[in-house]
Amino acid sequence: MIAVMRKLINNNAYKIFLWVFLIMMGMGSGLVFFHNEDEKNWVMKVYKQTWSDKKYATVLQQVKQQQEMFKQRGYAFALQNPQKEAVESGLNDLLSQHAVSKLGIHVAPSHVDKEVQKQLQHLPAYFFKENGALNEDAFRKLIAPSSIEDFVSAIESDAKNKLLLGLVDVSLYVPEFELKVQYAVDFADKTYSYCTLPLSKFLQAARQNTPSDETLLKFYKKAAIAERFKTAELRSGKLWTFDQSQYVTSISNEDAKQFYDKNKNSRYVITPAQMQVRLLVLSVEPGKEQETITRIQELKQEADKDPSSFEGLVRKFSDDKATADKGGLTDLFTKNDKKINKLVIDTAFEYLGTDGQVSAAIKTDRGYELIQRVKKVPAKYKEFAAVENEIKQDLGAEKFKKRFVQDATRVLHGAKYNPEALSAFIKRYHGQLSKIDMSSRKSGLEYTHLFKLEEGRYTQYFDKNTGVIILCDQIEKSVLPPLSDHKDKVLNLYYKQQAQEQLKDQLSKALKDTKLMTFDDVAKKYNMSIQQASVRNSDGKAEYSAILKDQDVQAKVKVLQCPGAIIALETAADGVLIRLDTVEQGDNQFETQKEQLSKVVFYTKLYQSREGFVASLYRIAKLNNKIEIKNEILQFTKEV
Repeated sequence: MIAVMRKLINNNAYKIFLWVFLIMMGMGSGLVFFHNEDEKNWVMKVYKQTWSDKKYATVLQQVKQQQEMFKQRGYAFALQNPQKEAVESGLNDLLSQHAVSKLGIHVAPSHVDKEVQKQLQHLPAYFFKENGALNEDAFRKLIAPSSIEDFVSAIESDAKNKLLLGLVDVSLYVPEFELKVQYAVDFADKTYSYCTLPLSKFLQAARQNTPSDETLLKFYKKAAIAERFKTAELRSGKLWTFDQSQYVTSISNEDAKQFYDKNKNSRYVITPAQMQVRLLVLSVEPGKEQETITRIQELKQEADKDPSSFEGLVRKFSDDKATADKGGLTDLFTKNDKKINKLVIDTAFEYLGTDGQVSAAIKTDRGYELIQRVKKVPAKYKEFAAVENEIKQDLGAEKFKKRFVQDATRVLHGAKYNPEALSAFIKRYHGQLSKIDMSSRKSGLEYTHLFKLEEGRYTQYFDKNTGVIILCDQIEKSVLPPLSDHKDKVLNLYYKQQAQEQLKDQLSKALKDTKLMTFDDVAKKYNMSIQQASVRNSDGKAEYSAILKDQDVQAKVKVLQCPGAIIALETAADGVLIRLDTVEQGDNQFETQKEQLSKVVFYTKLYQSREGFVASLYRIAKLNNKIEIKNEILQFTKEV
């Protein structure tokens, strides 16, 4: 496999591998690879498979970056714990490695190559030399301390894991009775009885007990609460912009003309080449194909002796009666014409070089055909003079990007230890300095890159056609202000949490009482009134009672499948006991919904089976004491 990679290193196909890597480095992905290192420094071990401290640190950093990215885009997840997610990722990876090893799963090198090449089809040109070969020095610096071998190994490992999950997937089966149950859940008319415990009642009681300052401070410092009041992280920086005119010499006329000639047919066509032909068609009757072949060859010989006779042959012998009367003459067509058989088009353009020339017989969906070229209208192109400036601008921009990325990457790699080289680079290419004052994250590319950097670090990027080097020179971390700054708000949150806990406790007791008491008696015991709700399906639309319009409530009551079943749930304002009273099938549209239901149930079970498979691997390893986790991350495994 490594040999395959080395052969690809000067081939354009290798670009696909590099681009996969660059995306993983820049954005993070499920595919993680590391350089070879001493596995004695492990922090997690499952059977014989290990994760080193460096692996764990790398994944932890990726998780934090992803969570920060979601946060910046407005997606909030309660109680995010990056350490827990990193540990889960490690255990899942190690358990999968062990299963792959025990099952003896192997992947052919050709399959690994194909899997990678499917992922991406384009690469930025500035990662490569002018001849298309990979700039090995820049590549190795970029992936250091990882190597090409590590990269290939990760691709192969990912392919093996997919095969492992594929073995799990083929075990799935969805019987029809499950589809009917799901149909009843989604489309049957239902009636419910419910009673509520209002949160306001418990909130009023909670306000009677004022917490001590010590208790409130402890509450304030809880992660979920503190996150609401922390100040925004602030950063300042410097950036230097580089213009193409200061960096790249002008493009010569020869280079521009060479580019024009090379791309003339793909980029500068005004009207494409057109062809007009005559077609002679002989259809094939059952059992008489050989006779048809012999006859079409005889007609070909006659046409070759006297090409001017071809029109008459078409009128006399062609089985395409719609065109035979006009000598089989077609309209003008291009290479991309959809009205004419693709094989006819390709034969006409590729093999008929002169007017009057007749092709060899070809077999199409209509039978056997002869094609005679009548005339060819050459393509019309934009004149070189009309696009010369555009070409020079494009070539200059491409050359600028390639050189700037290579040079800036090299200079920034050693900027910490050799700042003079960076200063000389900026001076030589007239980098324009501007400052980013201390501020929180804002929209814009400069802030996207600034907030990815560690303090004192540089990076480079492109903003349209401008090269940019940016430095993060100061970071003011997010801090939790003194409690006194937000005491009233924190106190209200404290009261609300106390009320919710009391409501949850009483709701749990009420649900437990329904095992021994009637629904009516439970309602009386807790001073609740019983109300009615329903869902009615008509013409594919569902009408819900007020309480069932809440999306969370709709999702939770779906677990009620048998009349008499009861659940407890909480809304934003109440605790609710709800009982399913009746299920009425109504108009049975099961057959019309069956296909969609099959997909929903299948993919639900697919997710559950994969999760269950990994969970079973974990339980077996745990029971056999085959999971070892070092103390420094053991604290994060309690919830894993």
